[in-house]
Amino acid sequence: MAQYTVEIQRLVNTALAEIHAEHQAKRLANAPVANNNFMIRWVTKALKGQRFHRCVVDDLTRWQKAGRTKGNDSNLMFTFERIAAFYRDFFPADQAARVIKDSEIDAFLDGMEQQDWEVTTSEELVGVGKVQIFTEGPNSLALCTEQCENCFDGEKLVKPMSWFVRGNHAMFVEAATKAGFMVHKVTDYKSNVKYHGEYLIYPENQGSQLAEIPISYQVAK
Repeated sequence: MAQYTVEIQRLVNTALAEIHAEHQAKRLANAPVANNNFMIRWVTKALKGQRFHRCVVDDLTRWQKAGRTKGNDSNLMFTFERIAAFYRDFFPADQAARVIKDSEIDAFLDGMEQQDWEVTTSEELVGVGKVQIFTEGPNSLALCTEQCENCFDGEKLVKPMSWFVRGNHAMFVEAATKAGFMVHKVTDYKSNVKYHGEYLIYPENQGSQLAEIPISYQVAK
């Protein structure tokens, strides 16, 4: 069974390797417009040729649409470079998969509370229909109490877990990433928890969709 984290890296790394080969062969100018046009064509050919596993087809389709609607502003090479670097940082080739532990999540929640986030883990939120949580501050993070018990085997996270966020989503993504969690957005706002967006974390960070990359993330040159 294909792993999304492997396939998305194969996709972006292949694209970057092929555009760099064009630069080195002097067949393509290393300039923003030329690079973006190349990437738009590359994405379209990859889709038509069914070059990559179906688990990344939605990503290719989204980038193709961005290329058509935004043109040079789609900046696909920049996007691919960020994805390649971000996933390389989270999945070093010489290291075993990272085990996510209950204690690490508890420490993260404590850290969010220290940054004045309201944290809730005492209510059932998943599979129970619409839920409303009453909070006073602008930023809140809620976890389902049932998942806090059943997503773990001992200390180890073994099932995907939903985190519900209201307020400063960018700050949440930054903090989660710094703590070692890849977060995967389901929705910005309209989830089953009123006024909250939903994100997923996965065992070993092995998500089945593209992870959120912090705004501040810089690609090392």
